[in-house]
Amino acid sequence: MTPDNFGAPMVQPLDAACPLYLPRTAQYRNPEEWRTYDRPVPQEWHQMATAKGFRIARRVRDRLHLALECISCGAQTAQKVFTLRAAQPACGGCRAEARDQSASAAGFTFLRHDRLDRHYAFYRLPCGHEVRRQIHRVDLIAENDPPEGRKGYHCPLCHTEHLAATAASRGWQLIGSDMNGNVNYRLYGHADNNCGHVQRVAIANMETGRFSCEACGECWASAPSAIYLSRFRVPGVGTRVKLGMSRDPVSRHRHQLKLRPGTEVELLTIVPMETGKAALKVEKELHRRMLITHPDLVTPRTDLADWIGVKSEVYAAEAERILRRLLEEIEDALAARKAAGEMPEDEHTDDPSHASKRLRKRKGSGDDDPIAPVA
Repeated sequence: MTPDNFGAPMVQPLDAACPLYLPRTAQYRNPEEWRTYDRPVPQEWHQMATAKGFRIARRVRDRLHLALECISCGAQTAQKVFTLRAAQPACGGCRAEARDQSASAAGFTFLRHDRLDRHYAFYRLPCGHEVRRQIHRVDLIAENDPPEGRKGYHCPLCHTEHLAATAASRGWQLIGSDMNGNVNYRLYGHADNNCGHVQRVAIANMETGRFSCEACGECWASAPSAIYLSRFRVPGVGTRVKLGMSRDPVSRHRHQLKLRPGTEVELLTIVPMETGKAALKVEKELHRRMLITHPDLVTPRTDLADWIGVKSEVYAAEAERILRRLLEEIEDALAARKAAGEMPEDEHTDDPSHASKRLRKRKGSGDDDPIAPVA
């Protein structure tokens, strides 16, 4: 039977009280072999050991091995007599202490070595989970602080829990790894509407919600959407507002606009629309009206490249009041249509949307804003 500590870097000799660290090449010997070898130690060996920071505790295993006690930490390490003569012996206790300090500096807790691969060990992460990690990579984490906003480590269990929670929030269930072996994809099952369809989805798309079920999903044109108004405070630029359409405005701002670091974002208004097609019609009409009536408030494309990943749809801060009023009027128009029992906009296939049509019919009023309220 193989002993439990076979392959471990340290054994407890049966005839000694002090544990004995083993060199790598000797770790796979039977632990019972590391008994005291009861023979005298030549004085010359004691002198060499003292010169190299050790004292000889005893001879072990056979005539070729010694138990060297480190003068610094007091740990005992088995070494060959040849190593004592020809090289600087390494102290297993000092190495273990350095290993534990490195793990602690990285925020980990060292648990045990991997007996199948000396380059790996098992650690407990700050989240409480146990993982197998390359020792050198843990040393690098300890030496170099992680980037700002990052933990400096990856826990596969926490990551899986996050993926499952994200999927559940969107009506999906995490099934497992990608069938094609792509680490950027996972296999998901559609839980909404008792669909049950299983498909592979990119992790990034599940995070942003930019995908649909291949069995029962809708395309963007027929799926519910929204028109939004948001405000940006950009360092070195000032305040700007953006009018756009998206079926998930929060995801749009968080994952797609590629904002400059430090930009403050505030989502001011969201107007739900029956379909993406309807939202696109109304949005285009709003931009057309702004370009005609307030061209001075339109932010030029050249002023957008440095802080946002779009080329249009952005206005000066003074446009916020105008755009807010326009969106309020659209909300009122849509509410009136709903109360009157009119059919959804996407069913009017031959005519533009009522809301955008009413915008085009409006004429200027007497105040400083030439866009008058809806009658």
